[in-house]
Amino acid sequence: MGLFSTANEDSQIGVDFLADGVAVVQVQAGKKNGGRVLRSEFVAADGQDDQVDALRDWVRANGLQKSACVCLLADDDRDIYQVEKPEVEDGEMIQAVTWKIKDLINYDVANAVVDSYPIPESSKNNKQQVGVVAAREAVVASYVESIRSSGMNLIALDVHELVRSNLQAVRNSAGQTLALLSLDDNGGLLSVYHDSDLYVSRDFKLGLNQLSQADELNTDIYDSLLLEIQRSLDYYESYYGHSAVTDLRIFPQVQASEKLAMYLQNLTNFDIDFVVFGGEQGGGSLDQHCFHAYCAALRGVGQ
Repeated sequence: MGLFSTANEDSQIGVDFLADGVAVVQVQAGKKNGGRVLRSEFVAADGQDDQVDALRDWVRANGLQKSACVCLLADDDRDIYQVEKPEVEDGEMIQAVTWKIKDLINYDVANAVVDSYPIPESSKNNKQQVGVVAAREAVVASYVESIRSSGMNLIALDVHELVRSNLQAVRNSAGQTLALLSLDDNGGLLSVYHDSDLYVSRDFKLGLNQLSQADELNTDIYDSLLLEIQRSLDYYESYYGHSAVTDLRIFPQVQASEKLAMYLQNLTNFDIDFVVFGGEQGGGSLDQHCFHAYCAALRGVGQ
């Protein structure tokens, strides 16, 4: 998804406005050590105004004014739909998909910012589908202004589901079927990739807080999460007609997720490991809040 053109910089910053703060990650963007984490931080702040102020202070403290920035739209600030792909020229695609979703959104489509992305073909459906992202124009404008006021150069707005494809593990998954599970305090997001293309993306309301309550005698939470994962994988296999997942990668690597991985490994046939970050920063050293900011920062960066 792209609302702005990508610039060439020595480093690039990903920004993710979350419910209780703002996550910021700076990665190296040059030909050497591309994707290496240079800085990452989660700054606690409540409310949009305080978060914008916190971001501005962080940028100034680190001397990163005019840096290239990719900003994520919060989940509550955009909608994603899957619709039949219109039979139009590429230059007419946005107008055509905007017309298709006009009855799906609860505001005037004239006040919407719309973008689209391809969805792989299904063996069960001979009609090509396309993903459509829509957000209120005023909301998009507020993100643009937030980054502008911080002093950075906004080069793209993106969404959590799509920036995960920037990870090196996904880029290097040619010939494989890879599942990526990320967890935050109270939820998670599972993505399924085949040949590095995104096929399935589903979120659920089981997170690290719930997993931390599980143990050898109480595995209900593990079982519930396994059921959510298996449903998504079953859908992927049946709808797209591809082979089963061979690898599952998990983030973050903390005690609760390590126990989950051990439990899942005994009940599944795929290889389970944790997301590993390139360069000098190891998988355990990136704050759990910063995962998608890191993925956003990798947009267009060679690794």
